[in-house]
Amino acid sequence: MSLITRIAGIATIAIGTIALAQPSSATEVWRLSSMMTPDSFEGKAYQKFADLVSEYTDGDIEVKIYPNEQIGSMDSVIEQLSQGIIQLAPSSLSFMSRWEDSIRYASAPFLFDNYDQWSNFIDGELFQSWLGAVNEKANITILGSIPDMPRGTFRTLLSNKPIASVDDIKGLKLRQFQDQLVIDAWTYLGAEVRVLPWGEVYDGINRGIVDAVTSPAELIESTRFYEVAPYIIRTDEYPQAVAWMMNANAWDKLTGEQQEAFERAHQEAAAYARQLLEEQATTLKSDLESKKGVTVNFDFDTTQFSDKMAAFYQDRADNGELPAGLIEAVQAAKQE
Repeated sequence: MSLITRIAGIATIAIGTIALAQPSSATEVWRLSSMMTPDSFEGKAYQKFADLVSEYTDGDIEVKIYPNEQIGSMDSVIEQLSQGIIQLAPSSLSFMSRWEDSIRYASAPFLFDNYDQWSNFIDGELFQSWLGAVNEKANITILGSIPDMPRGTFRTLLSNKPIASVDDIKGLKLRQFQDQLVIDAWTYLGAEVRVLPWGEVYDGINRGIVDAVTSPAELIESTRFYEVAPYIIRTDEYPQAVAWMMNANAWDKLTGEQQEAFERAHQEAAAYARQLLEEQATTLKSDLESKKGVTVNFDFDTTQFSDKMAAFYQDRADNGELPAGLIEAVQAAKQE
């Protein structure tokens, strides 16, 4: 065997190895950035989505997931998404408020009675017009319907004293984060709001700095706040969902069949996420009640909050402090 033949043979083996190690040149790679761990319910849903996209596009498109903020914080990720450096960044819809401030009112406390009303609003004309403004300004669109994938089951209030009705909020020293709308809302309900870092909440309640804290239901056990705030009620303070933010140019470049594959994969991945949440919620109440001294009321009449807050939002609307058409859109969503 000549030297040239041996070199050619080695080159052929090397090229074959590279071909196995890398995706086919025909495979298009979409990058998905996630704040969550792979073993979280969101992380599992993203992997489900990636697997389904590969299946439904016959391997023509690969979704590569970067969990745990590997690409960067959401502030930088959202810019990369706008520029087309990455193609997908499922997260809170509030990150789009930098381009359309009105979007933050989708998380306004006690504006809606339940998730279904909120869903009607999100899919309604006013909110969709806000998303259209983001698309125009930032080249970001949404895959599927935002309410399809809730970001947790519901929100709660943990207190060191019993809460039997909305009137018991008066004088409650309540921990909140630095968001003026949230602070103003709870102050209107009668709470003495105190801004405190999340990591200082347990000690803050234990020392009497605050009496209570709001929290997603899914974080009650991991934070162990129930040890110092053993009275827990459901509040439905504001619904949360995963907005599958997507680079609009990348979406437009897909064929019609590929777009249908993405939409189908999103629907099935969102349904899978809801299933995981329901399984967690099934045992949450019994698990909490089995812990000594914990009183759980997930049947609390949450409309007490929204009924009382109606005047708060109407006053703001009358003073021109709310986005045009918001109150009307909320009322229409409640009537559907």
